[in-house]
Amino acid sequence: MLNRRTFLRNSIFTAGAVSLGVTEVSLAADKGSCRWALLSDTHLPADRNEEWRGFSMVRNMEACLPGVAASKPDGIGITGDVARLKGLPGDYVTVKEYVDKLSQTAPVFMALGNHDHFRNFNAAFPETPGEKMPVKGKHVSVVNTGPVRLIFLDSLMMTNYTGGLLGTAQRRWLEKYLDEQEKRPTILCFHHTLGDGDGNLHDDLRFLDLVMPRHQIKALAFGHSHVYRCSKQNDLDLINLPSSAYAFGKSQPVGWVDATFTAAGVTLRLNAVAGNRADDDKVTEIKWRT
Repeated sequence: MLNRRTFLRNSIFTAGAVSLGVTEVSLAADKGSCRWALLSDTHLPADRNEEWRGFSMVRNMEACLPGVAASKPDGIGITGDVARLKGLPGDYVTVKEYVDKLSQTAPVFMALGNHDHFRNFNAAFPETPGEKMPVKGKHVSVVNTGPVRLIFLDSLMMTNYTGGLLGTAQRRWLEKYLDEQEKRPTILCFHHTLGDGDGNLHDDLRFLDLVMPRHQIKALAFGHSHVYRCSKQNDLDLINLPSSAYAFGKSQPVGWVDATFTAAGVTLRLNAVAGNRADDDKVTEIKWRT
């Protein structure tokens, strides 16, 4: 098992880093590694007492907070479905409460999922960290963090519709952006799973056609399935994050993942706060493709 040491946090922002006119954002710029807390599918509701499948979404988020703070991450990422079901304004009041709590530890970067609502999200979060990308109707941001780059994409197609779509404009932006930037190891963070089912990312094949030949892209990190699994698409690493809210089956954990990124790979440690906790503290080592 990996020694559970913590890394000294050193977050560096350029002036105006949280404004829509930001030009560059870096975290832990001078470090050879960076540490992130990765969450997904928080499903936070307006009614803090609401439960689903025997789980309290708010209590489970409360259970995640101490561990996230103790890990002293450089950044915190949430890969979509931050709101409960329809992305209602009241849901985002609760989301903002917990994002504010998490932000006391590190900047919080979010992707949008199928239970989010673009306008309501932007009304609740008119300013968010990260370099904002000019993709109309999509919430896209970039952060350079230690030796790697994280890009948060938006796969929200329609609120409360299970399937997702990046769309032509976002894919074209991503292709151009990647080809113009330095070839820093890059992790793409978004919500939907890959596959040919109606509930998956509908343009996954076109997306993979873009991703696979660009070897600076080392991994895809996503949620949606409420399953924790590390797998591969050929030589590309896929990191399916668990939900911090509830599990669909008895075999799955509820919680978050402590991720330490280097130029060569990532070390993932599961922090299970509910559901199946048998693999709590389990470490997975991933070496990037070359």
